[in-house]
Amino acid sequence: MRKFIVCLINYFLFICLTCFLSKNIFAGENLDNIKKTQKIILCAGPYAWPYTSTMNYPRGFDIDIMIKIAAKEQVNMDIFWAEQKMRGGLGKALRHSIQKERCDIYMGITNSDSSKDEIEEKNLTFTIPYLGVAYVPIANPEFEDFTKIEEIKGRSKPGVAMSTAIDGYFFYNGYDRDLYARKPTEIDAVAKQEIPLAFVMSTLVAKARLKYKDAPFRVIRTFEPPAELRWNVAGVIRSGDKELLDLLNKHLSEMVEDGTISEMVEKYNVPYFKPFPEVGSSYTATDTE
Repeated sequence: MRKFIVCLINYFLFICLTCFLSKNIFAGENLDNIKKTQKIILCAGPYAWPYTSTMNYPRGFDIDIMIKIAAKEQVNMDIFWAEQKMRGGLGKALRHSIQKERCDIYMGITNSDSSKDEIEEKNLTFTIPYLGVAYVPIANPEFEDFTKIEEIKGRSKPGVAMSTAIDGYFFYNGYDRDLYARKPTEIDAVAKQEIPLAFVMSTLVAKARLKYKDAPFRVIRTFEPPAELRWNVAGVIRSGDKELLDLLNKHLSEMVEDGTISEMVEKYNVPYFKPFPEVGSSYTATDTE
């Protein structure tokens, strides 16, 4: 009986060791495979412009970023289009793309404490954040610049999209606001000069400027978004792939510090924020209209 128990324990330890070794061997194979095939594959949403798109041109700053990283490593960049539908959303897109090993990295994911558990449950790991996104004020010429959100309390009634983070923030903190549903939007109201001020997600400024090329509204660049209204954006890769993670983090860090990513993002009329030291709760960065 004792021999049987000893054998059983040894067998269990052997299985555990085999699983551990195979996981780490497989992890190292991802970067080896990129070098062997001379190709890194990005998972991307086809309708997530200005992050990524199959329809708009330029095709999105996440694609621009990955093309630059691929060029630095002297490999090609390919795309697997991971469609995000209303039912299942981002979670379903991740399950049917990077979790099934159809790509090496999925960009444009919010990196926050509240999203950490979901990413870990999917056996994925965040890269370092490479971009901050936030609700920003867009205003017509007559509206003066301001820095803190408290400066507009009691003197302005900005337009906001209903049932969004900015709507909730204004409601719970006692701010007046004009609520807009899908059509017309708060962006339409500012662009047509029906209201002087609105708050929108920073990435939506790209779509606003694309739709209203000659409208006089501007982003108030002096504004400092509070922590509850800002988030960081990162990529995710399959867990355990330290070599690939280190490589991507190296390039992303360099491109943040030398201004490369800022230049790529601003090309889409998106106000660039360096990753924030403190952020709000989870938010899906790839907003849809």
